[in-house]
Amino acid sequence: MSLKIAVCEDDSTQAKNMKRLLSDWSGERGLAAVIRSYDGCEAFLTDWMQKMNFDLLLLDIDLGGGMELARRIRRKDEGVALIFVTGLPEYMSQGYDVRACHFLVKPVEEEKLKSVLDRALKETGNKEEYLLLETETEAEKIPVRRILYAEAFSHTAALYLVPESGEKAACKEIKMCLGDLAELLPRAGFFRCHRSYLVHLPYIRRIDRTQVYLDYGATIPVSRGKREELYQAFLEYHKEAFRDGS
Repeated sequence: MSLKIAVCEDDSTQAKNMKRLLSDWSGERGLAAVIRSYDGCEAFLTDWMQKMNFDLLLLDIDLGGGMELARRIRRKDEGVALIFVTGLPEYMSQGYDVRACHFLVKPVEEEKLKSVLDRALKETGNKEEYLLLETETEAEKIPVRRILYAEAFSHTAALYLVPESGEKAACKEIKMCLGDLAELLPRAGFFRCHRSYLVHLPYIRRIDRTQVYLDYGATIPVSRGKREELYQAFLEYHKEAFRDGS
């Protein structure tokens, strides 16, 4: 299993120590971990907005804009485990608003950190991501893993889902534009390959100059200006999957 961990801490000494402890913990647990350190919220946001999906974020909540950063992350990403690190225990009550999984008070104790990380790892590994669709009369949860691709129409979009039985993808029409749909989906794994199409990278079999060939016999177009970017996203996704052993 591979993890992406971010440390948001402006004290270089503490950031270095945290990275060392994280490296020790991941090695003891037999985990491959990519650990990135950021000295401020803006530096982290730059990577996060560019689809750098993290499993764990250790956030120094005393940073300027730290709580607003946590709220922004949680509005977009329900899956990332937020661990607050603070020198001011009075901040702890605010963590409930963003579903922080734990607080660590500085100076961080090694065994306490490892215990918190073990808990966060267990919770992260047990979560399945869903797309929640709501209307005035009903609500429906769709497992993100079942989304093959989405197609835009004038005022609606069609979700094509991996069939639960049979060989043909199921189609579900939703009253939502493709841009809004993309905002609701996890950043990792999805790519806007055409103004009218959003594709789920795990299901791509082949990309040529004009078409994307998917599992279950589906074929969708790729824009000329998007082909190279899609190809790179496809390669990066499968490199990550290979490192994860999947």
